Amino acid sequence: MDDFHTKRMILEFLRKHTLAVIATCHRNGTPEAATVDFSVRDNLEIVFSTFKDTRKFDNLAERPGVAFVVGWNDNITVQYEGEATRVPTADIEQYQEAYLNSVPADREFIERGAVMFKATPRWIRYSDFNKEPPELIEIQF
Repeated sequence: MDDFHTKRMILEFLRKHTLAVIATCHRNGTPEAATVDFSVRDNLEIVFSTFKDTRKFDNLAERPGVAFVVGWNDNITVQYEGEATRVPTADIEQYQEAYLNSVPADREFIERGAVMFKATPRWIRYSDFNKEPPELIEIQF
């Protein structure tokens, strides 16, 4: 499968989901994980929000490296590694609109001051363990 079709397949898979496990790293090196609602843009950026009083917010402020796992049901998953940064003020409206179209229940969090982040991918692996042998597709960015 060529790169375009692989990215399209991963995008379609991610768009079927709105919940991910996110992993960040504390300044002392301790890994920390949590679940987050997310949406995905056409360029495979993952968009999510968090409050300023969370561990992930503090971790991302110091170490932007992030990892996600999406889709643990049905033996198909996407692992995603990248860099997460706050959505720039100039872009916040378009990111919020797209995010809330995917995850409308998060409007309350945005209204209460949750901060929008975007993650840019460095590496993605799509794994389908229903196939024998398992189908494993990796993309480097």
